[in-house]
Amino acid sequence: MQGITLLVEDNDEMAQFYRLNLKVWVGAEVKRVSSIKGLEKFVQQDEKVALIISKSTFSPVVKKILELDALKEIAHIDIGTKNFEGYSVESGLDIKPLIQSCAKALGVTASDMAKLEVPEYFPIDLPHFAVLKTAICRVFKKGKTRPGLAFEVDEPINREKLLKLKKEGHDTLFVHKVDRLRMVHNINQEIATKIDMEVLNPAEALAANEMAHELLQYKLKKVGITPETTALANKSIKNMVAASKKFPKLKKLMARLIKNKAGYLFKHSQVMMYVCSHLMDHMEWGSEEQKKTINFVAFFHDIVLETDEQAMIHSEEQLAASRLNSKEKELVNKHAQMSAEVVVKFPSAPMGADVIVRQHHGVPHGVGFSKTYGGNLSPMTIVFILAEDFVDHLINSGADLDIDTKIAEMRERFTTQRFKKIIDILETITL
Repeated sequence: MQGITLLVEDNDEMAQFYRLNLKVWVGAEVKRVSSIKGLEKFVQQDEKVALIISKSTFSPVVKKILELDALKEIAHIDIGTKNFEGYSVESGLDIKPLIQSCAKALGVTASDMAKLEVPEYFPIDLPHFAVLKTAICRVFKKGKTRPGLAFEVDEPINREKLLKLKKEGHDTLFVHKVDRLRMVHNINQEIATKIDMEVLNPAEALAANEMAHELLQYKLKKVGITPETTALANKSIKNMVAASKKFPKLKKLMARLIKNKAGYLFKHSQVMMYVCSHLMDHMEWGSEEQKKTINFVAFFHDIVLETDEQAMIHSEEQLAASRLNSKEKELVNKHAQMSAEVVVKFPSAPMGADVIVRQHHGVPHGVGFSKTYGGNLSPMTIVFILAEDFVDHLINSGADLDIDTKIAEMRERFTTQRFKKIIDILETITL
């Protein structure tokens, strides 16, 4: 590959994300400037630039600069602008289209990428490890004859040790080639938790939230409830609520999640927050505190489930017909109770959130799935049950949203007055 890739990016976390992934997937040598002035100064130097990547706020100026005769051969990728003349991607955090656009712009074919030599010990710049708390695999440092061990699996990665490695002359650390993609994914997730949502467009906000959601599930399973996982959960919920507000219409949110190829577990929680917030805004007794509670429940109600296949089961019939093994079926059957047990131990859990989580399939004790819903369920639980039934239909419908048919079906199933009022509000949701 001839020439470097120049990144015009004023956000440090986004710059780190691009640099890491472009190196891993395309083999690009990436240099960064943080302003248009920096760009103008850089292109005047002798270094050969093959590609410039910039977000939409910078792109119009970048485009003008590249109209100069000496710079016309430089390819340009815009991030975030629709209908951009040239190469563009809507989301800088959506790795696959970003890499595809970069490869195309650089003239790198799929065959070329397949032929990229992957050394036995894959190099990753040391600063990337600063976002990690622990090592998910063995991490190595350069040795005289062979790599030496820098971090063992599950060993804490702290600033002091990284500084020591830096002083010893280690600008790069290494992971075994079989671990490289897993490590890069883990770094991507950690970066996503640190990005200010205000700098992201709606598509990027959803992508960042999904990575953070996935990371939290992994950490809760690995280390349980700690100050770190508590802070991450609270931040994730806040960011998912904020992301919902970037989509005034439900149809736009659904379309974006489909385009992002979001997994069911995340998609379900994200859309639940959208729908539950709408219901709380229009309930006579709804309040900000109750909205916070139901958004917390939307985030945690399936927290112990491990796969999308498990999360998509909402009845005894679906569970019996599933291809899950006996251990997985037991997990699904008991997941409401088990998730409630996590919530009870969570320091910042709103009062009563564990009860809604335990009863979110209509069973007071949290084991199994109910076909009928008794009068012993709280109003908040009923709101959540109806919202989940509605959201499951939306997700299964894909791009073909048919709310009228779903509302009619719900009116036949849920006939009591306390259900009817909530269904009436569901019908008012803006497509």
